Amino acid sequence: MIRVDLSATDVAIEAGQTAQLDVSLTNKQETDDNIAIEIEGLDVEWYAVPVPSVHVAPGETRSLRVLFKVGRSPDVAAGTYPFVVRARGMESGETGIHQAALTIKPFSALQLDLDPKRATSTLFRRASIFELRITNLGNHTETLDLSASDSDDACAYEFENDRIVVKPGGTEAVGLAVEPRSRPLVGSTCLYQFTATARSASDAYVSASAHGQLERRAILSTVMASLLLVAAIAAAGWWIFRPRPVAIRSFTAEPQEVVAGDPVTLSWDIENPGEGTKIDPGNIPVRSSVGTVTVKPEIPTLYKLVARGGGREVSREIAVAVRPRPPLPSARIREFTASAKRIHQGDVVTLTWRVDGATALVLNPIGELNPKMDRSRQVMPEVTTTYVLSAQGQNGEVVTKSVDIEVVPPNVSIAEIRGFRAVPDKIEAGGKAQLRWTVANAAAVEIDNGIGDQLPAQGQFDVTPAVTTVYTLRASDSKGNAVSKQVTVTVVPPAPQSDEPITP
Repeated sequence: MIRVDLSATDVAIEAGQTAQLDVSLTNKQETDDNIAIEIEGLDVEWYAVPVPSVHVAPGETRSLRVLFKVGRSPDVAAGTYPFVVRARGMESGETGIHQAALTIKPFSALQLDLDPKRATSTLFRRASIFELRITNLGNHTETLDLSASDSDDACAYEFENDRIVVKPGGTEAVGLAVEPRSRPLVGSTCLYQFTATARSASDAYVSASAHGQLERRAILSTVMASLLLVAAIAAAGWWIFRPRPVAIRSFTAEPQEVVAGDPVTLSWDIENPGEGTKIDPGNIPVRSSVGTVTVKPEIPTLYKLVARGGGREVSREIAVAVRPRPPLPSARIREFTASAKRIHQGDVVTLTWRVDGATALVLNPIGELNPKMDRSRQVMPEVTTTYVLSAQGQNGEVVTKSVDIEVVPPNVSIAEIRGFRAVPDKIEAGGKAQLRWTVANAAAVEIDNGIGDQLPAQGQFDVTPAVTTVYTLRASDSKGNAVSKQVTVTVVPPAPQSDEPITP
């Protein structure tokens, strides 16, 4: 048995360089043997074994060297190539193998050619077409971005494809259109130098360039321009001094219907206007053939454009309808209330309001308020106070509304009996009357004669007294201060019935 050991199972090599692999051979047999090694799976031109065999005694380990070298050529693609190192005993026939891999590192090399090297841009052929040929001399596929530029940024460049993929050893052709950004009417020929570049999309240091020239020719030569200038001057002189009649091409108003005081733009287009051209009413002078003016009519107005020139006078009219301006809205206080209108000293009252269309809001004696944000305010008056809410509208008018807060001492009841009556207040014996009451600011309400002591602030109760009875309503506030009111239900005996017959 022969054991094979390698100094490395993955041998990395750069194209054009060499690499070394040490192979250790151990003779596990009981007899001497001459052991030779072979490399399987690789091109024979990629490796060399200086000493292909060695004599190895039983149990002994000997080493052999394998040298690798690959050419720097697109034909040798970058990648990993597996191979087998096989050891064979020349006397015993025993073998031993070990697997490994050869990794060829990628390298980049580009070649760029431009055809033609020089082209011409004229009035009728503004863009010149160049053919850019890119050759990949490296050993792996390249993705390239194409660009072109000149030092003066005088030309525009457009590629048929601005990104291409070129395989190892392959060549791709791409069209490039070059056009000058400007072209003078008169001038001499100008020559632009430009550079076309192909650059790797994955490695900015990998690139290639080619230089080209674009000749730009002016539209007119100096001689031709001089002749045309003389002809133009002659034509202009004739045009300037020829008789020119005045004419109104257009006269418009925008808009043609407005609210009183709103702006209206009058626009005109006049051919050959002269002195005395104007717009009425207002005697507005017109000094240009095309222009605008802004007017603000207060009433319906008929505007008239009068144009004079060349011994003629022409006019055109346009009507502008004017609506009266609606009055500015005034403020409106829809609601101004207090949570209580009669309080003890030290109690807090919440003032609440609802106002429409106010631009300014003042609560006296508190101060200014925010008409858009404020909706209520808590106050704690020490004395009876009248709070006045003032709201100013867009028209400047001020509307007011007030609420009175009565402040009483702590020993005075703020409970208020607003109504207490009997309906009816006189009944016959056995008849029924209804007590009705309304109380405000009361913490407790009671009526004697067995009616109740936890009554609502507003209610009614049916009574059937046998004799004339006085009912007392007592209302207490939160401090126990009470007020009372009495009503009397008078009970009368029933009217006697008559036994006399009724005469028809």
